[in-house]
Amino acid sequence: MRSIERLIFFVVAIFFLTSCGNPKKDNGNFSDDSFKKVYHLTDGILYKNDSLFIGHPLWMKYHPDSFLVLQDYQTPELIKIIDLKNNHIQSMIPEGRGPGEMLVGWGIEIIDKDIYAFGAQLNKVIVLSPDDDRKFFISGEFGIDVKLVMEFCPLKKDLFASLCAADEQRLTLLDGDGKIIRKTGDFPSFQSSSNIKGDNDIFQSGMIGSPDGNIIALACRSTDVIEIYDVKKDEFKRIQGPKGIRLTVIDQGIAKSLEPRFDTYMLLSACEDEFWVSYNGYKSEKGEQIATENQLPKQIFCFDWKGRPLRKILLDYPFGGFDIDWKNKILYTLELRDNYPHIVKYQIDTIFK
Repeated sequence: MRSIERLIFFVVAIFFLTSCGNPKKDNGNFSDDSFKKVYHLTDGILYKNDSLFIGHPLWMKYHPDSFLVLQDYQTPELIKIIDLKNNHIQSMIPEGRGPGEMLVGWGIEIIDKDIYAFGAQLNKVIVLSPDDDRKFFISGEFGIDVKLVMEFCPLKKDLFASLCAADEQRLTLLDGDGKIIRKTGDFPSFQSSSNIKGDNDIFQSGMIGSPDGNIIALACRSTDVIEIYDVKKDEFKRIQGPKGIRLTVIDQGIAKSLEPRFDTYMLLSACEDEFWVSYNGYKSEKGEQIATENQLPKQIFCFDWKGRPLRKILLDYPFGGFDIDWKNKILYTLELRDNYPHIVKYQIDTIFK
């Protein structure tokens, strides 16, 4: 009898371990070999401007009117807008708690010609618009009706998406005034010996929308899962790769720890036909002090909106922010060279041929 009880306990324990989190299976996986085209970029051109000071840039976006927008911190203003036509630099959004201010910028996105900057600590969005003289001004500022926002992504002027730390659902969709439309989605699967529920703290992710705002790509930063969400159909698709990490979440009381410890996906960019996501893949050991260059990716994975691998791009230097001028086929990166961030551009016409 005891043997039967032990067997039943063993089966139940295995079932619990393998089913904790999202009960649905992921929809597909891929490996490094899935990328049939690989491009190694070595001919980058450094952008030089004596008036530009870069502190600790977090994001960089390309504006279709030929601007580069940097979100920085530990600088007097958090946003720098570089006019690539005349090299003029405009600094905006000072650090503070008042109107037109933020404590730390936490994400920028461009919708039409407007720049949306999000500040998580004050839970608000500031909108910057250009005038006829190519100077930007604050055209809007509003709060959003969700708390503990870890990622904010404008999809259209009247539709935003966010990931909130304490939510039991993956995505929160908001209207143009920052009011909640709906919450949706569960979480990728993971293993745990405790009754731990999935949340956006475990699955911290980068996020980008398709230009029409109908599809969202999410890329997890601690495991190698990519999610594609169809806004109209309210459907998720998940793919995993290239390592196929089996994530275990360990309850440590106040906090949770993740095993194994990987830095995987970081930031994304997208056009009508595809999305790009930077990938690191560095595995760290417990107690290891990770060097800055090991925290940053050196490659970009490219997928179509169905999640099919298209190509892989390799660079020689670690980089943080990146974006693409899709019209002129130029890749811009924020690369760490000699322990200093540099803006570098690559002509990438041949990648699309």
